[in-house]
Amino acid sequence: NVVVKVDFDPFLAWLAHCSGVEDASSLRPFLQSSLFIDFEFGRISREEFAHQLRLSYGAKFAMSELERAFCGIFPGAVDGMEELLCELAADGPVYALSNTNELHLEWLERECASLMKPFTKVFASHELGMRKPDSAIYRQVADALRAPPQQIVFFDDLPANVAGAEKVGFSAHLFLESGQVRTVLKRKAKRDDKA
Repeated sequence: NVVVKVDFDPFLAWLAHCSGVEDASSLRPFLQSSLFIDFEFGRISREEFAHQLRLSYGAKFAMSELERAFCGIFPGAVDGMEELLCELAADGPVYALSNTNELHLEWLERECASLMKPFTKVFASHELGMRKPDSAIYRQVADALRAPPQQIVFFDDLPANVAGAEKVGFSAHLFLESGQVRTVLKRKAKRDDKA
């Protein structure tokens, strides 16, 4: 919800259909389940994820159907972000830090290539073995970039993730829209010029 919009409702509706559940909203706890979190931590493979999903919900589906439905959570880019990312990448490196999984990241890199291209690197939870808002993930990013945390400007749509980044020293901001990112970065550039 910073770079690409996220909406899990279509996936939950699909899972309800596969499971014979009438009320898809009753499956919303899946998004906080150990199964979902383990997949984002990279603790289980896509095959194990599919297997446990079938067992947990009595669902019947092929892997290709799961991939299509599970990646259907991305209805499109956040307004103005593709243009902004291209502008930023022309001035220097741009990085993404995402709680994600192998299916979602592969889909984004394949189906949203122009949106993902500006990123110098994507730091993904399933590859790092940790998730936001754990302080360790922000420290690992700062170490990988060989940058003092205070020099990293970070945007996230979830207050908990912003707070986690602030604890480590990032200049962290709750994302509202692409114009806000421009404003924050211009303000920082002016301060840096005066320093």
